[in-house]
Amino acid sequence: MELCQVAVRALFAYVVLLGLLRASGKRTVAQGTPFDFVLALVLGDMVDDLLWAEVPAGRFTVAVGTLTLVHTLVSVATARSERLDRLLAGEPVPVLERGRPRADAVRGERIHPSELERMLRVEGVPREAWAEVRRATVEVSGHPAVAREPWAEPPQRRERARVRPAP
Repeated sequence: MELCQVAVRALFAYVVLLGLLRASGKRTVAQGTPFDFVLALVLGDMVDDLLWAEVPAGRFTVAVGTLTLVHTLVSVATARSERLDRLLAGEPVPVLERGRPRADAVRGERIHPSELERMLRVEGVPREAWAEVRRATVEVSGHPAVAREPWAEPPQRRERARVRPAP
């Protein structure tokens, strides 16, 4: 196969995938759920098949279009149904409550204690400040979320409304 053909196929795949991802919405790219990851893997494999001419461009377009449409429909359905969203995406898991790790949750999420410490440190909670944490969860996306005890919240600066004198 000539290098020019590979370049044209790569450009075609890029344009088709970019168009489909733009049409499916920003959330598909930004959210990073397990379903998005699987879609990315499958689409990546399909691009490989297109680049090396193992499938014609028409079949590639139909296949990636179908998968992107199904992915978009699932996203719409989960946005409308909290129950379906929990079923397909899961729920946040509390891994630290009232300053103490929840051993069952940490084990269930397969997080090593040092990894938990690192996750919380990245969120601005060093090990010695765990007592300030009311609850830390691992979100569906895999990112941590920290809720501090009310007494540990940093003070908020109050903004005063500035009134400008009339000219």
